[in-house]
Amino acid sequence: MTRLSVRLALAVVCLAASASAAFLLWTSDQQARAQQDASREFTSTARAARVAASDLRGAQAGYVAAGQGPDFWFARVTAIARDLRNDLASLKSLASSPDASIAIEEATGALQDFEQMDRRARDFTRARQLMSASDLIFADGFDLTKKTADAVDRALTAELADRNGVLGFLKRREQYALAGASTVIAIVLVLLLPVRREKVEERIIPAPRPTPRAVVSKPAPRPVVSTETLADLNDFGVSKPVPAPPPPPARPLVDMEDLAALCTDLAKVADSRAMPSILERTADVLNAVGIVVWIADPDGRELSPILVHGYSPQLATRLGTIARDASNVTASAYRTGLLQTMKGDAVSDGAIAAPLVGPSGCVGVLAAEMKKGGEQHDVMLSTAAIIASQLATLVGPPSARTTRSEVAG
Repeated sequence: MTRLSVRLALAVVCLAASASAAFLLWTSDQQARAQQDASREFTSTARAARVAASDLRGAQAGYVAAGQGPDFWFARVTAIARDLRNDLASLKSLASSPDASIAIEEATGALQDFEQMDRRARDFTRARQLMSASDLIFADGFDLTKKTADAVDRALTAELADRNGVLGFLKRREQYALAGASTVIAIVLVLLLPVRREKVEERIIPAPRPTPRAVVSKPAPRPVVSTETLADLNDFGVSKPVPAPPPPPARPLVDMEDLAALCTDLAKVADSRAMPSILERTADVLNAVGIVVWIADPDGRELSPILVHGYSPQLATRLGTIARDASNVTASAYRTGLLQTMKGDAVSDGAIAAPLVGPSGCVGVLAAEMKKGGEQHDVMLSTAAIIASQLATLVGPPSARTTRSEVAG
C-alpha cells in the first residue's frame, strides 16, 4: 500500500468511519436524555394522578359526614376531578407505549363513571337521603376511584418498561458503532504500516590461482566457468544448494482498494439509477452470490426488498415481505440492530445480514448470500458492516419512503 491514492482513500475511509461513529454516539446520547426526561415527567404526572384519585375518594365521603356542610365538599370534589382529568390528558399525550395508552383510557372511563355516580350522590345528599348517598359513596365511589388508581399504576409500569427497552437499544447501538469504527480503524492502520524490503546482493567468488610446480609441464586446459557457476560455489568449490523460491503471497479475502473506492462512490450517490452498479461492485467485494437490500415500512412491522442483485427477475418478484418477528437472520438483524450470520453447509450457501442503522434507529437490512464460507471470516463481517453503514446514509426516514421495491439486475 505505497501508492498515494490508495493511502488517501484508506484515510478517507478511516475518517468516515470515525465521523459516523461519533455522530451515532451523539444522536444516541441525545435520544437517551430525551427518553429519561420523558420518563421523569410521565412518572411525576402519574404520581399526581394517583394522589388525586385517593383525595377524590376521601373528599366525597365528606358529603355524609356529620356536622359539615356538603357545599364545600361538592366544590372540593369538582376541583379534584378536574385536576385528575387534566393529569390523565397529560399522561395520554406523553405515553409512547400502546399498553400505557390503553390503561390511561381505562382510567379516563372510570373517572367518567365516577362523575356520573357523583351527580346521583349529590342529589341524594341534597334530598337528605344520606343512607342512599352513603351506599353510592362507600361502594361505587371507592370501587371507581380504586379502578382509576390501578389503571394509572399499570400505565406507569408499561410506559417505564417501554422506555427502558428503548434506552437498552440505544446503548447497544452505541456499542455496535464503537466496535465497527474500531474495526475499520484497526484494518486501515494495519494496511498503512510500512513493509520492509531486503536487498539480496549477489557475491561472485573469484577462481583460485594455480599452485606453482617444480616441473614445468604444459598445463591442461581449464574449463571455462561462467560467473553464474562461480556464484553457486562455496569456498571449497562445492556447489551450494539453490534455495527454493518463496511461495507467492496469499490473496487477501477483501481487496481494500476496491472497498475504499466503493465507500467513496457510495458517498457520492445522488440518483437511484447508480445503485445497480453499486450493488454489483458490493457483490464483488464480498464475493457474494447475490445481495438484497430490505427496507422497513413506515410502521416498522415488515421489511420489503427494494434492491436486488444476482438473482433472476422472476425470483426477485417472488421475494415478498418479511415480518419483523420472523425467525430468520434478516428479521433478527432488523430487530436487534446487530449483524447476524447463517452458516452454510454442503447443500446451501451461508448468509450475512447487516443492519442499516441511521439516526432514527434500524431502517433496513443488507442481506448477502456468501460463497465458500465467507460468512465465517471476521474480515468479511467487518466489510459488510462498513458497507451497510455507508448504505444507511442513503436511506431516508420511514415516512419519506414508499413500500414499492426497485429491482436491480
